[in-house]
Amino acid sequence: MIERTRLRRLVERVDEVISACEEIHLQSIKETPADLKSRAEDVFSFARSAVSKTGDREALAAVEEAINRRQIKITEIMDILWTIQEIVFDLMLPWRTELPEDVEPEGPISGAPDWRRWTAVA
Repeated sequence: MIERTRLRRLVERVDEVISACEEIHLQSIKETPADLKSRAEDVFSFARSAVSKTGDREALAAVEEAINRRQIKITEIMDILWTIQEIVFDLMLPWRTELPEDVEPEGPISGAPDWRRWTAVA
């Protein structure tokens, strides 16, 4: 239970910094401001700690690999945060790794999409 709470807290922190990154990125700022870089580094440190406490060496190695990437542009920070978020989601919901990557419909698609069958007609 403690582990799940720790991982949920990590997801919340990652979300907060991603939101801040997105706001700054929308202002056409390309390089990461010092205060945001500091917030991201705090999240990276917490991620190392939280993931290491799960005992999953593969996940910890993936987090370390992500954190060791270049961190100059704001998009690079965002990519690292999204990677950490994916790793944590996989730790919290192990069945996610068993899902197929892409599901393609068999045969040609014909007619209207399924959702149209269930839409009320005015």
